[in-house]
Amino acid sequence: MGLILVEKKSGKRIDLSKVLKNGKYTELAVPGEEYYLIDSATGKTPEDIKVTRSGNDLILKSEKENVEVIIDDFWGKCDDEQQCFAIFDVGVSEGADAGQVIVTQVGKEFSSFPEIEAGMVGTLAEGDSFSPWLYGLAGLTVLGLGAAAAGGSGG
Repeated sequence: MGLILVEKKSGKRIDLSKVLKNGKYTELAVPGEEYYLIDSATGKTPEDIKVTRSGNDLILKSEKENVEVIIDDFWGKCDDEQQCFAIFDVGVSEGADAGQVIVTQVGKEFSSFPEIEAGMVGTLAEGDSFSPWLYGLAGLTVLGLGAAAAGGSGG
């Protein structure tokens, strides 16, 4: 498995295995661009991805792949009038389908939501982070525990 940074508007596909330096890659934010970090095998956001805001930078980190992508000045170059978008796949959760969440410069902060679901658009406060797949997997875990508890006494 390898990770690819896709910049949809410009048509760029960056194979991170070829450009990483000490596990890191930095790309300068471009207003209007849509950024996707995908697994080359699945075409989806890696399940272990962690999305963080540090100053004006958007940081996408995969521990499993030992990759850190910095979208430099995501909150500086892009603003309310000329937004940048980082789009992530999210897993299935109770009552919600799989889909995507979008991080941009406007909207509610993700930390203000009790859970993150497909279709959400928002921003991150300084120092905030989230893992898109974690919410879907947590929902599946809760469903699995409920099913196990309901079926535990067969007599």
